Amino acid sequence: MKNIIDILFPKRCINCNKEGNYLCDDCLSLIDVNPFIYCLCEKMDKNHKCEKCKNRYLDRIYSACSFNNKIVQSAIHKLKYSYIKELSAPFAFLIIKHLQEVNCPIDKDFILVPIPLSNKRKRMRGFNQSEEIAKIISEVTGIKLLTDCIIKVKDNKPQMELKREERLKNILDAYKINKNVSGLKIILIDDVYTTGATMEECAKTLKNAGANTVWGITIAREIVDL
Repeated sequence: MKNIIDILFPKRCINCNKEGNYLCDDCLSLIDVNPFIYCLCEKMDKNHKCEKCKNRYLDRIYSACSFNNKIVQSAIHKLKYSYIKELSAPFAFLIIKHLQEVNCPIDKDFILVPIPLSNKRKRMRGFNQSEEIAKIISEVTGIKLLTDCIIKVKDNKPQMELKREERLKNILDAYKINKNVSGLKIILIDDVYTTGATMEECAKTLKNAGANTVWGITIAREIVDL
């Protein structure tokens, strides 16, 4: 049945329309992998946190590429709103390549935790895009995946529709702990890092429940004026 569907409705690259995959190798090569380490704010900082950000709950952030890239923007939108789950694979590839590029010191003591969706949004989409990406990273690296230690209890407005101060209020108290995380070293997986409000709220929830370390990893990063 799948072969028949592929013949009748072949996969085409979301950028160039070439038949074969939703993101062909040629278009994937047009996405520059970020070779830099940024602070939680917009500064490049090899120490991961500048003086202004040192008291934030999130310990560091890694982002594979720039959200300014139009292919990246389109692919993330197609993944989330056209429900093209297969785009998770090239995104996982970009993340792994970035982590190798910056010599990220992740080991098997860490646990991958996708940023959760509300039940309503997950039912509507059929999957959690961050979880799909995390699954592939886990399979490739051997790092354990934990999908239900933190859950979303607030069906808030999408963060992308809001300004910075609105995002901070919108995401407040949106998450709660569902399993013991005491002493764990956690890596949160999400699609885009803009102001960092979502990552910070999750990190706060996890740290307050006893998590030892919380890093963040995203497909892309949007630099904003803080």
